[in-house]
Amino acid sequence: MQNKLNKNIKLCLGIDPNPTEHKFKQFKECVYKHMEILDFCKNSLYNIIIKPQFAFFLSFGNKGLLLLEELVAQFQNTFTIILDGKFNDISNSLQAYLHFAFNTLGVHGLTISPFLGEKSIQVSFEYCAKRWGKRGRVYILCATTESSSQELSFIHNNWKNILLATSKQQKEVFKNTTDLYQIAGVVVGANHNSILLSPEIKDSGLSILAPGLGFQSQKWNIIQECANQPNEIIFPISRAIFAGGNTTTLQMHKNLNEIQQYF
Repeated sequence: MQNKLNKNIKLCLGIDPNPTEHKFKQFKECVYKHMEILDFCKNSLYNIIIKPQFAFFLSFGNKGLLLLEELVAQFQNTFTIILDGKFNDISNSLQAYLHFAFNTLGVHGLTISPFLGEKSIQVSFEYCAKRWGKRGRVYILCATTESSSQELSFIHNNWKNILLATSKQQKEVFKNTTDLYQIAGVVVGANHNSILLSPEIKDSGLSILAPGLGFQSQKWNIIQECANQPNEIIFPISRAIFAGGNTTTLQMHKNLNEIQQYF
């Protein structure tokens, strides 16, 4: 769903099934509640993006992965699906991750870590573009909602370098196909207002995935504050709508209706 003031501001439904009791029966029920809401709203919400969190499905092994495959297969032609797995590796191992996400599962986008360098970013952009064209998205972790305050704090403090490296790869990989620029993106937590609203983000030309709204204490007004940014900015909302699947579908639908006012 797009923001009324800026078509580049979009709602993303986070799929984070997390039952209070860690048993597969309860997990499956949570997943199907999410899917019921997705099925109900598929004809009423325009340009919806969904973002399943890979870890919750993986925690149940093969049975969880089969549920993820079922979810993707059911909604692949309806929604843009971003797999939040924070993947990356080198050479053939990276190719295997990308094949799993884009071909085996059939999702349209994914999140990756930047710490294997520019080559891995380049390969990910190229693979995604070849598989999905304009519909694809690859988001590089840049300034996440939770960051270290100790020895590893340098990672967050170097967000500008990650942004610059990603932007350079975007312009190099898509130098002859600028209409594919939106494939390239970064993850910036919605709690980092100064970064989201920075001239560096604005000038980068990158798509932005901005998690953290709702139950991570970030105020909703950041959505409207981003309305003047030219970037595509996607705000995933999960617990504030679905509560991990630990509520009724009626309440989920009510939560979704309330949150739509911000978009």
